[in-house]
Amino acid sequence: MKSIKMMQLFELEVKEEVFYDEVVHLMYMPESWRNYLKDQTYSEESSSHKGKSSNEYKLAFKVKPLGLKLQSIFPEIINVAVDYRFVETDLPWIVATEKISESLIKRLTLGWLASTKRCTVSELPEDLKKAQLSWITTRFGEITTDSTQKYIDKYQWLPALAAIKFCAKPRKVDLGQGIIKEFQFYHTIFNGKHECVTEPYMKSNKYDPFSYVLRVSLQNRGGDANRMLLSVSVGRRRYLKDPKIKIDKKTKELACYLKDNHTCSVLVSVRNPELDQNTKSFSQLQFERFVHKDKGTFTRWRTALDNLYWDILYGAEFEADMLLAQPTAYLEGKGEITAWVVNHNSFKNAGNWVKAGLGISEKRGLFNAFEEVLTEYDMKSLPAIMEIPRNKMNNQRLPIVSHKDQDIIIEVYSSEEMFEAMKQAYTTPHKFINIIPKGEEGVVIFKRQISDDVYELNSDKVVTVEFVHRDPEGIVSELEIGTYTADIAYSKLVDRIKKKLGSNTIHSVKKTLALIEINGKDSWRDGADPKAAIRDAMKQSGRLSQFIEPLTVKRDHFEHITVENNEANGSNADTGRMVNALLDLLNDAGFLSHNVTKLNENKLILSFNVLKADKDYLPVVSKMDGIEVVIKMLGVDTWMPLGDAPFHLDRAKMLKQPKKYNNSSAVFKAFVTQVMENELDQDDRPIVVMMNAKLRNGWLDVLQNPRIQYEVVPYLNERLANESRIQFIRINTTQDVTQYRIFSPDNEEQPMKASGIFRDPLGIYYGVGGRPTAWQGSRVTDIKFTSPSKLLLQQRAVECIPLGPLNENERDELVYLVDQLRRVGLTFDTHTVDPYPIKVLNILSKYLTGKEEFYDDGFDDEVEVVEEFDETPVVVS
Repeated sequence: MKSIKMMQLFELEVKEEVFYDEVVHLMYMPESWRNYLKDQTYSEESSSHKGKSSNEYKLAFKVKPLGLKLQSIFPEIINVAVDYRFVETDLPWIVATEKISESLIKRLTLGWLASTKRCTVSELPEDLKKAQLSWITTRFGEITTDSTQKYIDKYQWLPALAAIKFCAKPRKVDLGQGIIKEFQFYHTIFNGKHECVTEPYMKSNKYDPFSYVLRVSLQNRGGDANRMLLSVSVGRRRYLKDPKIKIDKKTKELACYLKDNHTCSVLVSVRNPELDQNTKSFSQLQFERFVHKDKGTFTRWRTALDNLYWDILYGAEFEADMLLAQPTAYLEGKGEITAWVVNHNSFKNAGNWVKAGLGISEKRGLFNAFEEVLTEYDMKSLPAIMEIPRNKMNNQRLPIVSHKDQDIIIEVYSSEEMFEAMKQAYTTPHKFINIIPKGEEGVVIFKRQISDDVYELNSDKVVTVEFVHRDPEGIVSELEIGTYTADIAYSKLVDRIKKKLGSNTIHSVKKTLALIEINGKDSWRDGADPKAAIRDAMKQSGRLSQFIEPLTVKRDHFEHITVENNEANGSNADTGRMVNALLDLLNDAGFLSHNVTKLNENKLILSFNVLKADKDYLPVVSKMDGIEVVIKMLGVDTWMPLGDAPFHLDRAKMLKQPKKYNNSSAVFKAFVTQVMENELDQDDRPIVVMMNAKLRNGWLDVLQNPRIQYEVVPYLNERLANESRIQFIRINTTQDVTQYRIFSPDNEEQPMKASGIFRDPLGIYYGVGGRPTAWQGSRVTDIKFTSPSKLLLQQRAVECIPLGPLNENERDELVYLVDQLRRVGLTFDTHTVDPYPIKVLNILSKYLTGKEEFYDDGFDDEVEVVEEFDETPVVVS
């Protein structure tokens, strides 16, 4: 009999009252400062604001940046008012656990006010400079915490106080393998999140240092919004050890390896007589690439407040270049400055022996240490939840599923060497594409050659592929930045490529796809990367496209993908990249994994989303009917096959981000209801509606956690609320879905790598997919402390909430369907994070924005700067 598996969620149930007896210190903003801020309010009425009260006008100088920066500099601040409306109230501006120097706060604030007015502090009005700050000591429970006011924000102070309690003294952590270590954790505020961070640990000089990080946040769950949960995300953060400003070996000149248009964070602690000398407090500052010819520097501090930090707390100017030139000099904190420079993908040639993720036992040990401290404050971890049975699917991507017989052309714009390597890769059997029993031969993508350039695709239908080489000359060339402006350089390359490609082939009988060999972003001058222009030109010429880097590229992205000479994982990294490049391109064109044949559903599946392009948003919906997938977008009334949809993006209607003064959410809601009603009118089968939880943020407020009721269909209109053929399920793949561990009740101490579907008593489901082949090679007992160079990743849990008058079996079946739909994409050998009908909508994004969607493995527990990744040429599974 199969053993039962259980899931522990890394959450603690918490009530506000637990910290009401804590002694805290309040600071009110001086009246002269408040009056000054109110005077900066815009007095002009725009047409969209007419008739509104004066309270609804914006402040000329928002107070939010000041509040957030003060909190990041002084983590003792557990609540800071960041809404400008507080200037009209008598509620506290700052709530802190320690009395911070009034002088420091005053000087930082005056410096900020001066920077917003582009003047010096001496030029500010006298009443601002003469204002006095003071602290009032009280107990937290005596502060007005009316939730309707939102000035004393529980989403700030609850996780802050929890983190401060945990960091109050050194904590012992059971890391696994019999290793118990004592760590001093520091409470920091990183990117607005409360964290508990250890001092950097370095196994040897070979490895970069890293910290264990616990990120603490207050959450609630859909349909259970009144229950507050303290969620703990556990990970690690890497720091620089090797200089990133140094003499370039080729040019023999001083060079900076921080990428252009990237921001780098640093955790800084300075010795200041106005600060407590017995404790260290770390502030998050940020710097960016900026060449200052007069100073001879390569970087600058990102904001005025970052600069003010050094002037006021350190007492002198400090260049960020010094941190990149000698990172180890500041790492141990032997001088007046302790600085930990975050090492992430903002650096060129950023090889790092410390790979992503933590061991399963490390995660458990860190969470248990946190839980043990917080149980003293009546916080309790949630009861473990049980796995429910599910119908498993085999990892069978081939034969590829096509909805019809067809002929396609695949053009390869590459070197001859790459083209020949591709032909070999696609005609050679591989065991890593499908699960192949021992002793049996692998599978091939092109199962037979028909003529010199024509092959038959390994498909369930008759699909012929004309596989042809094209000269990349004139196609793959950088934008002429410097000679022309960015827009003109972009347009010139697009026009040149279109001219070379010839007449538009959108309406050709044969679908045309393009594989393009091209170097990564680091190989191009700043702003000269041509990928977006190439993709745009290809799209305008009727071609879907996929990029692949040249052969034998030594990059961290691919180090873990395959093991050299290991056929089970792909004979080498190049083979894996070439196979996945082709499968990704076929996936864009609407081909499916063989796993889709395991679905036994006589239902339509609708999935809605909005895609972002710059500052605009495009509402889209997919419809899956068996193996046929079609797309509709706002402004284009007809359903289009997935592979055709990118060519009609210019007809789509974009919306602005939903706000109080526009109708974007109303337009999106009308789009959703119209699509659903039309399908009800045209088909008599049941309809499953999959809603991305991200839509709750301004687009569909009926999906917000407080609005959800498990037994009630989200109300869109009267007809849909009473339609028995519709089944709703909200799917949440965002970072607010908690981390977890899976264990067997028979041996709870034993670490376990596992997948499954788990249901809590309320009716919320958590799906954990299978582990990709890319992650093979690590043992379940491995930990980062002893094996920093091992990739230790864990699958992200996907939260599913079926909604409506459904019985338990019907709810289970909906979640089974989501789980299976995470297995039908061609590119990935196991589950994707999003189910296929939602995932395919993201295919449009790279044709809408020109940027490839970065492979969202969804499971990397790195707790570092979150930034928008550049295109990775091949999405590798």
